[in-house]
Amino acid sequence: MTSAPPELPWIMDVPDFWSRLRSARTKFLALDYDGTLAPFHVDPMKALPLPGITELVRTLGERPDTTLAIISGRPIAEILELLGDLRITVVGSHGREIRRSDSRTFVDPPTTEQREGLEAARKIAINAGHERILERKIASLALHTRMFPQDKATKIENVIFQEWSTITQEYRLECLRFNGGVEIRCLGRHKGDVVGELLQEQPRETLSVYVGDDVTDEDAFMVMREYGVGIKVGEPNTTTAATSLLRDCEEVKAFLEAWSSVASEV
Repeated sequence: MTSAPPELPWIMDVPDFWSRLRSARTKFLALDYDGTLAPFHVDPMKALPLPGITELVRTLGERPDTTLAIISGRPIAEILELLGDLRITVVGSHGREIRRSDSRTFVDPPTTEQREGLEAARKIAINAGHERILERKIASLALHTRMFPQDKATKIENVIFQEWSTITQEYRLECLRFNGGVEIRCLGRHKGDVVGELLQEQPRETLSVYVGDDVTDEDAFMVMREYGVGIKVGEPNTTTAATSLLRDCEEVKAFLEAWSSVASEV
């Protein structure tokens, strides 16, 4: 007697999702890292994927019918250290770095003007006494507050957001809040841009899915409204351009397990 197949997770507002996956000859799956594959941690380099996630990502990335990409605000080097050197497309720094599955790497640096703006933002934060919680990336500067009590973190974020916002227009930058801090980044490229580029490489009938949790993923969700399914990781009351919702990293893991199982049926 054979056992019954596992119950598939319900994909809100996409009731035929799993049947579409079964019938799709080609598939594109893009995943954010922090808050999607790995729970947040005070020390960003201790934000490890849930057990089993790396193996699922490796298995899906090896399927000939699937293009898998990790798309993160982190530098590529950090993603590879945390996930391992998987032979998939890895996008870092909100689209400013791209490493293809064959290890070819491309970097889109900021302009001289934007570099000057990031340096001005760095000095603002240092003068406010926040040098130790700053993270410099290729085209952005992030201030991390997860190590503080919520009231103190909110106060720091509000002040820095306000001060950084005063220089964004002058240097072609933008200031955003994220889960655990504030980031000032260069205009001209974001996750939605790189997702659009990757989707242009896929066959027309490809089932395309993007999963992410952060405000920076909203650019990608907007693109997915035209091409496929955007899935937000977060609470149901979250405002988002995504089509559907998964509550947390555990539900993302269950989603990936179901994807692997359904894809293997074909």
